Amino acid sequence: MKPDPLYVNDSPMPGDLDTHGQDARLHTGRLILTPADPHRVPDVDLLIEGLRQSGFLGEPLSVRGERAFAIGPGFLSLLTFAGCAVQIRDNRNAGRFSHIRVPPVSPYPRLMVGRNTRSPRCVGCRAPLSGWRELVDHWATHPHAGVRCPSCAETRPPWLWDWKQQGGFGRVFVCVEEVFPGEAVPTPAFFEQLIRVSGIGWRHFYIQD
Repeated sequence: MKPDPLYVNDSPMPGDLDTHGQDARLHTGRLILTPADPHRVPDVDLLIEGLRQSGFLGEPLSVRGERAFAIGPGFLSLLTFAGCAVQIRDNRNAGRFSHIRVPPVSPYPRLMVGRNTRSPRCVGCRAPLSGWRELVDHWATHPHAGVRCPSCAETRPPWLWDWKQQGGFGRVFVCVEEVFPGEAVPTPAFFEQLIRVSGIGWRHFYIQD
């Protein structure tokens, strides 16, 4: 069976509408949470139930092919927003709006990147991997491929390169829509909640379509 693509940037073309009928050109960004170990997959039903009980997730939304939710009553207490005048775009009738998506689980770690993603760096010598976008098709068909550093010659899987907070690999993702990169940061209490409901550690990053 052919593996699912490891590279994901499912942004529509300019002028197209996404699954919520929202103009793709207006995408602000998204905060993505994923297990720190990209191979680990928690029980998604238990994860969602835990996030609903904490108030992070609100009512379910109708989205084809994935699970989506309105923001819950505890949303603002679990994320720290920059600035003193936080405005959550939660009006579903006013174009793009803040909500949370949980895409289907992937059989292999897949790469989530966007237009803001920069070259990952070798964790050994810190050299950037220029031309990495030309490698993603190979990674998609060779999920166990290693990447050789052009500087120090060390070879490691692409998920062990340093993508900063501009991309990352995982098999399960919690995507918070309409968050500008760096605008919202998960609180320590939120990470503790994720660990309690999943039994594993988590990390976060940001991408823009």
